Amino acid sequence: MAYNLVVTEHADKLLDNILHYLLYQLKNKQAAKHLLDEMNHIYDRLEENPLQFPYSRDRYLADKGYHESVIGRMNYTIVFNIRADVVNIVGIFHQLENYQKKLEVGDAM
Repeated sequence: MAYNLVVTEHADKLLDNILHYLLYQLKNKQAAKHLLDEMNHIYDRLEENPLQFPYSRDRYLADKGYHESVIGRMNYTIVFNIRADVVNIVGIFHQLENYQKKLEVGDAM
């Protein structure tokens, strides 16, 4: 079964902030490229079978049905939910961040 992937505006803004940090604060173009390459790989896997990824480690988010995927060697996590045949990317965070406080967790997501 193929799933449709939707990246929320909030997740897009979070990614822009991460890329800005990698490119302009750390001046690490290679890390930014690696992040985007890994994200594309995970997005492909999400379209194929999002259920291969575990529920969030955050108990509150897991109880709400959110899953997560770790971006290899980058310590970033993609948080998403699944609604029928749609995978909603709701956030991209560093693993040390408090996801719950930064996510707009509501009925719309």
